[in-house]
Amino acid sequence: MNRFRNFIVKFWKSPTRWVMVITFVGMGLSLLFHAVLIPKYLGLSEASDALVAALKVVLLFDIVIREGAKFSLVPLFIEETKQKNREDFNFLFNGILNFALCVGLLCMLFIEVFANWISILLLQDSSIGAGTEMIIFLRLTAPLIVFGSAGTVLGALLNSQQHFKTVALRNALPPGIATLAFLLLSGNDNIAQFVAVAYTCGFLTYFVWLTIGVKRMGHCYRLTWITSDVLHSLKNTISLPTLGFAIRQITARLLVEVFLVGKLGKGSITLYNSAFRIFSAIQTLIGISIATTGLPNMSEEITEENKQKFRQTLIGNIRTAIFIAAPISLMLLFGSSKISQLLFSDNRFSEQSIQQISQLLFCLSFATVFFCLIPVLNAGLYAQRAFGYVFRNMVTMAVLNFAIAIGLVNVWGLTGIAIAVSGTALLAVVNISYLLQKTGVSLFS
Repeated sequence: MNRFRNFIVKFWKSPTRWVMVITFVGMGLSLLFHAVLIPKYLGLSEASDALVAALKVVLLFDIVIREGAKFSLVPLFIEETKQKNREDFNFLFNGILNFALCVGLLCMLFIEVFANWISILLLQDSSIGAGTEMIIFLRLTAPLIVFGSAGTVLGALLNSQQHFKTVALRNALPPGIATLAFLLLSGNDNIAQFVAVAYTCGFLTYFVWLTIGVKRMGHCYRLTWITSDVLHSLKNTISLPTLGFAIRQITARLLVEVFLVGKLGKGSITLYNSAFRIFSAIQTLIGISIATTGLPNMSEEITEENKQKFRQTLIGNIRTAIFIAAPISLMLLFGSSKISQLLFSDNRFSEQSIQQISQLLFCLSFATVFFCLIPVLNAGLYAQRAFGYVFRNMVTMAVLNFAIAIGLVNVWGLTGIAIAVSGTALLAVVNISYLLQKTGVSLFS
């Protein structure tokens, strides 16, 4: 009882509390938008599949850039802040920010130009109408990558200075504005297109919000280009994590969740997305929040070469994740049916579809704790700049996830995909623990 009370007191005083509160609101809005409103207003139709597939493609670019860079940049900014004066650091930061804007712009142009090919590749078993709609959605949402890329750099700087609450609003603004569009434009024939534009506007709003936050810190923006030294530092810092995350996301989000799932029939992409969004929201709420707030302290401990304190901090973050995720895992395990009925009974899902979602949640619930531990353990590798190990884990898990999914989808359909995700999460935790051991950080001694 004393340990439980001490945990509550410590957690209540930590910055993780506010990050999780804001993230919880954002995840609620994201879940409402992706898992409830899309099927409610668009049904299990090819239009909803096209919108979900387009968002997965565009958000894939954003997620790869964000997840590949945000954890990598925090240790870099902490180290450079201590080594450089304010003017030199501003020059470095402006160069990285302008570089991120150019990367986002190139990604946006890639989607705009190749939208037709992307649609044909991913929706090859759907009608021409679905493919045409996906092209429209891709071109409407592609600009969000520019705002997301710049927001990643701005957010990493704010996180390095422990301004976590400002950055946490990313989870709330895009789905919140898109949800508002759904509610205001109910009955409009072009509601899906307006919603796609609203989602992009959410990223623009978040970018403006972060710009204001960085401005308040005293940063002065200048139109400067990145130097060769900084570019070399970025290459060593973010190239491997970004490449590894790209391989993992392409495998999981496109090859598995769109390509394989799409072969199971009309509406299958939307059906699986509705269940997986619940599961994914829990990981973001718990795992990402704890990893984000814990990374700056762990990075400073590594910079000060205090590995013992670093290990204690990491183990404390692991315990916090397990303590919060375990009850939620049990709730999903025993309440998957009631959760599905509560969220989807008033939508356009049939009773059979609701039962399918319930079964998917049941299978995914076994991996909830492991899924939440993955970003927390990865933060330990990021803090040590063990980017080669981060890359190795991501690629290994991507290959295993796809291989297991191919083997099980032909046997159990969507349930097989969920089992593959759960099994891969367990293997990822074991693998990252082994890689941390190789860096000299034992979690079990």
